[in-house]
Amino acid sequence: MMKRPMAGIIACLFAAVLAGCAQYENKRGVEVTWQDDVTRHLVPGKTSRKEVLKLLGPPSQVISLEEETVLYYLFERATGSGVILILYNRFQVDTHYDRAILFFDANDVLTDYATKIDDAAQG
Repeated sequence: MMKRPMAGIIACLFAAVLAGCAQYENKRGVEVTWQDDVTRHLVPGKTSRKEVLKLLGPPSQVISLEEETVLYYLFERATGSGVILILYNRFQVDTHYDRAILFFDANDVLTDYATKIDDAAQG
């Protein structure tokens, strides 16, 4: 008779050990170097691709279009949390992106650019 309550206690302890919480953090991409104090030096129609590469470093991606080249910079930051139970699991991941995109003509001169740093996700 004593073995049944002990088995129940062991089963509850086993279930408690298998349950748990999880945290997630992931950062990937290129270093964010396109802050305003750097990009103010970029002048469409004047700045060369070589100057941009010197300022910002290598991009995440180079895209070749018919008459243009695009340098694309991306940094991804994701955080999350979750709970792991025997019959139910739940995760929530919040992902933010910092990005810069720069367009160059056939002569490697900057024609346009845009940047975005997600201030809400800094840290």
